[in-house]
Amino acid sequence: MMSESLKSISVERKSISRPGTMLAIENLCVSIGGSRILRDVTLELPDSKVFCLMGRNGVGKTTTLKTVVGLYKSTSGRIHLDGKDISRLPAEARARAGIGYVPQGRGIFPHLTVEENLFVGAVAQGKKPKRTLERVFALFPILKEFLPRKGGMLSGGQQQQLAIGRALLTEPKVLILDEPTEGIQPNIIDQIGEAIKLLRRGGHHNEAMLLAEAGHSLKKLEEDGNYPKPELLETLTEQIRALQREGVHRDPGAFRQINDTFAVLRKEGPHEGTLLKDEIAKALGLLNAETSMTILLVEQYLDFCKELADNFAILDRGSVVARGSVVELTDEVVKEHLTV
Repeated sequence: MMSESLKSISVERKSISRPGTMLAIENLCVSIGGSRILRDVTLELPDSKVFCLMGRNGVGKTTTLKTVVGLYKSTSGRIHLDGKDISRLPAEARARAGIGYVPQGRGIFPHLTVEENLFVGAVAQGKKPKRTLERVFALFPILKEFLPRKGGMLSGGQQQQLAIGRALLTEPKVLILDEPTEGIQPNIIDQIGEAIKLLRRGGHHNEAMLLAEAGHSLKKLEEDGNYPKPELLETLTEQIRALQREGVHRDPGAFRQINDTFAVLRKEGPHEGTLLKDEIAKALGLLNAETSMTILLVEQYLDFCKELADNFAILDRGSVVARGSVVELTDEVVKEHLTV
């Protein structure tokens, strides 16, 4: 008998691909070698969120990922990316549409250099992602240091960072990670976790410094005393301080509010050759320069999932048996569906 708490997150089949959904998988069925592997899998991944797909070994998690990226063909069901049906597209077209994939085992090219590994996907798509490369080096500084080194000479954790960086250079809308912590040393697991947090919320990799610079420039404007509406300066200063107090966790609403206040400041005050035009505008522009992304994560490390995920689903025998927000991933749910 299923408990009441498990009933509350059990799955009902429904038609999806609603506004705000970046990746929608609907009633997906897959058979391999005459064996049915996935049975009516339905998942909905909101934009700019981390979704963790969980389950015991051999229940269909990797098959789900490979079907999404186009390596396996589905027998029925639909897959929508950002509202567009990609169900019948080949793998390379799905990659161009915005699917980035880091497979289990990393899949790097051992005889190519780190630099060649990084760019192989982007070059295949005809992209020159200069800004994204800077972002990758900010997330994983060791890659910049090891650019001339052969991929096969890296440690397992460094290879994982390389595989993630390679996927990021294709500038995906959805980043799919299959067991990214498998066989990785704890310090690199922490780095990967922090990278996932930043990718989910978007923004600049050095937001703390940019917010501090904007706040310092506002303080100089206030001290100058020539701005016609000092109350607007006070409002923007407090909005920036609020983000700093909260640990610079990206809140889209808060960032929009800051941008709106800054727009009023620019309209009401002087425009040319001022802190408003130069220092503050540059800092706030950089804060919004890097986009967020949706992340689909398959992971066995429970604490890693609980720390990073916004939502989860659990597979068993090729079917989704539970789903919900990560706060609903209780000990009871873990014992019922994940404990071996």
